[in-house]
Amino acid sequence: MDLLQKYKNIYDTNIILMYKGDVTFDLITSIIETLEERIGELETDRIIKKKFYGTATECIQNLYHHMDEVSDDNNQISTYDSKSGLLLVTARKKFFNIMTGNFIPNEKIEEIKSKLDKINMLEKEELKKLYKEILYTGEFSNKGTAGLGFVEIARKTGQKLSYEFQKINEDFSYFTFQIRVLRALNREKITEN
Repeated sequence: MDLLQKYKNIYDTNIILMYKGDVTFDLITSIIETLEERIGELETDRIIKKKFYGTATECIQNLYHHMDEVSDDNNQISTYDSKSGLLLVTARKKFFNIMTGNFIPNEKIEEIKSKLDKINMLEKEELKKLYKEILYTGEFSNKGTAGLGFVEIARKTGQKLSYEFQKINEDFSYFTFQIRVLRALNREKITEN
């Protein structure tokens, strides 16, 4: 990519929020409040703001709930700031983009990948059914989650979940998750929700 194209990509992207560091409960509240304020400045459509806010909240909570999966005693990734999460929220003309990143144990990759791939294969009604099924029969983890977050993100946005695992070493990988919230909604879709 040439320099002019890089400049155009940066210029066309409005960074709403960028954060790297520890994700605490107090910080979540602050981030969500900041995003709500910034979206209020950028978007006039009430329904799009609501979809964005709900999606962003799910993404941030997901990041928070999985921060403690990497132990402090693992020297192999200490140089990477292993307890640090990454959040990047940008606005483009046609969509908002939410991206999160965090370290996860390699033994959890298949479980996460399986859930995300299953969600990506489902249509709208099937997602609704899966959500209810997990809600009523799902076993909640000690973190109070049952995998509802990813299903809810797919339901709210109508988008496929984009993700990547980058292997760091034999024990850990870096998990990147990305979702788009469309800014121009079809009025038929709005009435369906």
